[in-house]
Order: sequence, then C-alpha cells, then structure tokens
Amino acid sequence: MPERTWSPDPDAPAIEYRTGRWAFVGGLVMCLFFGAAAIFPEAGTPSASSKDLPPTAASFLFGALALGGLLVMIGFFPRTHRFVVDERGLWWRAGRKSDLIAWDEVRAVRGREPRPPVKDDPNSKAVVSALVFTPVDRLFADRHAALLKSPPATGPEVALRLPDFATVRRLAQEIGRVRPDVLR
Repeated sequence: MPERTWSPDPDAPAIEYRTGRWAFVGGLVMCLFFGAAAIFPEAGTPSASSKDLPPTAASFLFGALALGGLLVMIGFFPRTHRFVVDERGLWWRAGRKSDLIAWDEVRAVRGREPRPPVKDDPNSKAVVSALVFTPVDRLFADRHAALLKSPPATGPEVALRLPDFATVRRLAQEIGRVRPDVLR
C-alpha cells in the first residue's frame, strides 16, 4: 500500500515571512561593485597613496572582496517560511524542509513579545519574539529539530523564534480561531 502524503487544509490561510533578503542584497551589491573593480583595476584616477599598488594586486584584492560578497549571498539566500494552522496542527514549510506540530503534542501555546535588556542590569538579555509551546513530553524538541533551531530549553517550554511580533500575533490569532483551548 503506497504511503499517503498529508498536507494542510487548502482553505486555511497561510502566514508567510522571508528571511535573509537584506543581507542577500548587500552581498549582491558587494559582489557587483568589487567584481567590477577587480575586472577593471585601472579604471578611475589613482590617489597619491595608491600609485605604488600594481594593478594585479588591486585586481586580486577586489576579486577576494567580490568572492566574499558571493559567499554572503549564498549564506543569506532569501527563504520563505510558510505557516498554516488547521484542525490537525501547525504546519511549517521552508524550501524542502517541512514539519507538523500536532495539537496532541502540546498542552498550551502562547505568543511572547520582544523586550530590550534592562538598562541597569549587566546580566540582562534581550527577549526575542517567539511562539512558546508547552509540550506534552520531553522529546518534542527532538522531533521538531528542523523547526526549533535553538538548543533545547531546560524548562518545560520550547520557543519557536520568529522575526517580528506581527508574525507571532498573526499565528496566535489563527491558533485562537482554530483551537482556542490551546492558546494561553
């Protein structure tokens, strides 16, 4: 019997966000600018301090900086993360990775607002926006390691870090619409 691939409810609204777009654009500009300088090292008027730098050395230097821009582009390639909330759980997809957090795996879900560190306390850390799960068992973070990239917490809660509080709020609203008994 062939396995059946499950997918979220097609009528459920999708919540999407993109990561890495500005770093990718910065790497692209860096690659183009320094790449052009590496290809045409004699272009422009040399300053008094750069007259003793041969064109091959300048080409090598700018080529290395263009390669650095290419590596930044590769490392921060924009990815779209897509969340769908339906009767079975919270669905996540980013490229070829996907995950389902079923409702029977969690006791409660809540949104956490970001807060800056306390000014007078040197040990204070900033709190990032996240969707916080209270799982039923301790293996929750291991089962959903592709989605929960942070190291497992020592407490009973597991946080899914999100880029901004608007995404957390939209996910919490959808969870409240589908499963109000789970939302805290």
